[in-house]
Amino acid sequence: MRNGRTVKYENLRIRPFGMHPNHRGYEDVTEYRHNQVRYGIAFVLITAVCFAVTLISSTEIDWALYLGGWILALAGVGVALLHPSFWLAAPFGALGGAIMVRGGTDGLEAGIGPLLLIPVLAVAVYGSRRALITVIICVVAAVVIAQVATAEEGVELNPVWRQDLVLAVMATVLGVVIQDLVTRMRLERNLAEERGRIIEELALTDALTGIDNRRGWERAIRRSVGQARRHSQPLCLAMLDLDYFKQYNDAKGHQAGDDFLRRIALNWEEMTRIEDHIARYGGEEFVLTLPNTDLDGAKTIVERLRTSLPEDPGDEVANAVTCSAGIAEWDGAETVRELVSRADQALYTAKNSGRNQTVAVETTGFRTGQLN
Repeated sequence: MRNGRTVKYENLRIRPFGMHPNHRGYEDVTEYRHNQVRYGIAFVLITAVCFAVTLISSTEIDWALYLGGWILALAGVGVALLHPSFWLAAPFGALGGAIMVRGGTDGLEAGIGPLLLIPVLAVAVYGSRRALITVIICVVAAVVIAQVATAEEGVELNPVWRQDLVLAVMATVLGVVIQDLVTRMRLERNLAEERGRIIEELALTDALTGIDNRRGWERAIRRSVGQARRHSQPLCLAMLDLDYFKQYNDAKGHQAGDDFLRRIALNWEEMTRIEDHIARYGGEEFVLTLPNTDLDGAKTIVERLRTSLPEDPGDEVANAVTCSAGIAEWDGAETVRELVSRADQALYTAKNSGRNQTVAVETTGFRTGQLN
């Protein structure tokens, strides 16, 4: 985390084999399982209904084959839930289970029928084109093998076989069409999320310095106070303001002043710890949030920042710019507004006491440190 923002690295997301390339992948196995349960339940219910319906038209049931089909299909779902790498086990388990269920009820000589659609539709929604072609080949192979295995006097194109082949072709066309639609929807969703992320970044970023603006800081300080409250940790807030910056602007021009602020912001951001948060509060004033840091530690950090302003040996105007800082430690009960008010009061004291110094304020009083 830097400047209060959690950065998601897309290359670190889990992208299972056979998953569509436009699929965002999963952050972890928990997210994958949640997604599978949420969106895969429909396919599980459809498969269960299809398996149950086969009992209606059957007069003689081979319960070993029938229950074996259920076990195989459920085992495929269970294996798929173990890890994203095994997600294809669910549709292929459904295909194998469908063949066994059909064999245990009407018999394979009656054809596999609409059960062919189950694995094709599942892969069409989630899988890549290569995975879809693979499952279609497996479906067609299952139809051919079933007919060859049940043929008693040679293989012939009987009505059942013709029906299953037609269904296989329909499943292929339907799968390709559904996959194209899902791909388009997925692309639009990804673009919308990317636009939203960019808009959010712009709304929280200071356009001049590139660090967080006041709105970004407000979000970060609420998170830091909440964490300090939950874990009973110290928290300090520092307000830093440049001294004599107006004179620098008047002498050098606003463009030079902007460059000066950018250099300071970049330098301070590099000097802070990864868990710290620095933002431009407004004008030449910056605010620094220091989680899990007591007052003494905060003062050390702020002094290091405050004394690291850009220097130019031949530029008296630039060297005249100094920094005053005020620090307040959260008392464990006050609001963010009250904490900011105390830090701002400490900064005001530093300004009125000669500038170029740090004033640290506790709940009981002030502690001042001035550079010589």
